[in-house]
Amino acid sequence: MRPKIQTLPKEVVNLIAAGEVIDSLAAVVRELVENSLDAGATRIIISIISEQWRVQISDNGMGMNLANLKQAAHPHSTSKITNLQDLTKISSLGFRGEALHSLANLSNLEILSRPNSPLFGDESEGWRVVYNEQGKPIEVERVAIAPGTIIKVSNLFGKWPVRRQGMPSPPQQMRGIQLIIQQIALCYPDVTWQVWQGRKLWMHISPGPTAKQILPQILSTVRLSDLQYIQQEVDEQEAEELNIKILNFSQYQDSQFLDRQSLELVLGLPDRCHRRRPDWVKVGINGRVVKVPELEQAIISSLARTCPGDRYPVCFIHLQIFPYQINWNRHPAKTEIYLDNLKFWQQQINLAIGKALQFSSEMMPEFPLSERVEKILKVSENRGNYQTRRGIEVSPDNREEKNQELGLIELKAIAQLHNTYIVGEHPSGMWLIEQHIAHERILYEELCDAWQVIFLETPIILHHLSSAQIEQFQRLNIEVEIFGDLVWAARSAPKMLAKRNDCADALIELSKGGDLESAKVATACRSAIRNGTPLSLPEMQSLLNKWQLTRNPRTCPHGRPIYLPLEESALARFFRRHWVIGKSHGI
Repeated sequence: MRPKIQTLPKEVVNLIAAGEVIDSLAAVVRELVENSLDAGATRIIISIISEQWRVQISDNGMGMNLANLKQAAHPHSTSKITNLQDLTKISSLGFRGEALHSLANLSNLEILSRPNSPLFGDESEGWRVVYNEQGKPIEVERVAIAPGTIIKVSNLFGKWPVRRQGMPSPPQQMRGIQLIIQQIALCYPDVTWQVWQGRKLWMHISPGPTAKQILPQILSTVRLSDLQYIQQEVDEQEAEELNIKILNFSQYQDSQFLDRQSLELVLGLPDRCHRRRPDWVKVGINGRVVKVPELEQAIISSLARTCPGDRYPVCFIHLQIFPYQINWNRHPAKTEIYLDNLKFWQQQINLAIGKALQFSSEMMPEFPLSERVEKILKVSENRGNYQTRRGIEVSPDNREEKNQELGLIELKAIAQLHNTYIVGEHPSGMWLIEQHIAHERILYEELCDAWQVIFLETPIILHHLSSAQIEQFQRLNIEVEIFGDLVWAARSAPKMLAKRNDCADALIELSKGGDLESAKVATACRSAIRNGTPLSLPEMQSLLNKWQLTRNPRTCPHGRPIYLPLEESALARFFRRHWVIGKSHGI
C-alpha cells in the first residue's frame, strides 16, 4: 500500500501530548533525522550554519511523491498513524505530524524529494516545494536529484526574533546536536552519519553490525576490546510466568509492528573503562534513547562494587518492547516515557549484565593465530630442534571435564609469582591473577549472599568508643554493652571475623562508618588471603575455580582489576615470532 500523508482526526490530535517541539537547532535536527530514519534511510548528511540559523538534512530514504510533498507541512499531517488504535502500537520515531508544520511557521522551509520505493510505482520524478507560514505550498517545480529527501530550514526564528534571545551559544547548540546524533546512532548502527559545520566535516560515524562498533567512535577513550556485547530475545512465555499481563496480542499481529521483544546490551567492562559521571548509562527503547530512571538505576545497581570509587559504568541497553506497553506522551520531546512491567525489565537487565560480566568460552572466544603464522610455526617445528605446545594437557583428575560442567573457562594454575600473583594458563595465552583481591571478590559475594552476625561465647573488649561508633554497631546489628569505664564488650560479630585473632581491630574498623555494603567490603578485605602468602598448586587451582564462579570476576569490590590477560596473539606480535622464525629458517 502506498504511504499517504493525511491530516489526523480531531479525536486523535486531542489525545496527543503536544507541547513546543522546535525550540533550538538541536530540536530541528532531532525531528528531521527521526523522519529520515522512519523513511528507511541508511545515509544521513546534516549541514549546519548555526550563526545563520540554517539546517539541511539529506537522506537516501524512500522519499515522497508530489501529493505527499504538498500535504507534508499541513498541521497534524502524518503517514505513520491514522486512528485512535494506532496510538497504542506506535513503531515509528515520529507520529504527531507537527514538526514540518512548526518549521514552516518558524522558518523558511523547502523540501526536495524523489521517491525511492516500489510503493510509489512509476512515480520517480524529483520535486521541490517551498511552503508558507501555514504549511501550504507556494512554489512547486521539478528538480533533478538522487532518490531520497533534502529538507532545508533557513532563517529559523527569523520571524520571531525574541525567541533567539537567551538561546545557547552556537558551540553549545553544536554539542546538543552531537549528543542527539550519538544517541540515535547507537540505536541505528547500520546508518552512516555525517555532520558538516559550514564546509568543514565536523562529525562522522561509520556504520557497524551492532552498537558495540559505534560506541568507540563516540567515546575516544573506549576501545572495542573494552566492551562486551549481548543480544537476546525475551520470551513472551517467560513474561507470563512472571505474572506480567500481556494484553490481547492478536490485535497487534501486523507485519509493520514489533512482533518480538529483545534486549541488546553494550557494556564497558569495569576493569577496563569507567567514567567520572553517570553520563553514559543510557537506555534505548524501540529505537530512541529515553530517560527511564528506574531502569538506569537498575544498571548502576547491577554494577555496584565493580568500578573504582566515585566512578560510573559505561553501559547502553536497547530494549525492543511491544508498543502497547509504552506511552510516549509523557514529554513533548519524547525523551521520557511511561513504561509498563518495570520490574520485569529490571530483572532482565540484571540477568544480562550478570551474563556479560562472567567468564565463559561463549563470552571470551579464543584468539587463534593467523593462517600464515600457523604454517610458519609448523614448518619451523619440523626443521628445528624444538616444539611449541598449543594446548593444555588434561590432568589425571579430568579437570577439563569438571570445568566444563561448572561453566568455567579452561584456566590451569601453573605457578605463583612473588607469592602474590597466580599464573594461569589457558588455550589462548595466560593470565596473572592477584590472589588477595581475587579471594576478596569471592568472600564479598559470599557475604552478599549471607551476611551473618553470630553470638560470641567470649566477648571482645573494645576501648574508647564514641557515640557514633556505638550507633554504627547498632546499624550493623552488632551487640555491644558497657563493660566498665570507657570499656565496652562486643557480644556478637560477623561470622567471617568471629574466629580471627584480629577481630577486635576488625570491629573497630567497622565502627568507623559506612553502610552495610561498606561493612561487607571491609570484612572481605580483612579476611582475604594476604599477598606474600605461598600457595600450593591445588590451593591456587581451587582459588581460580571459585573466583571464576563469582558474579563479577573482573574487579574486586573496590573496583581494582583482578587479572591481567596476556593473549597468545599479543605475545606472538610482541616477540615477532612470524618474523624471527621465518627469517631464521629461510622462509
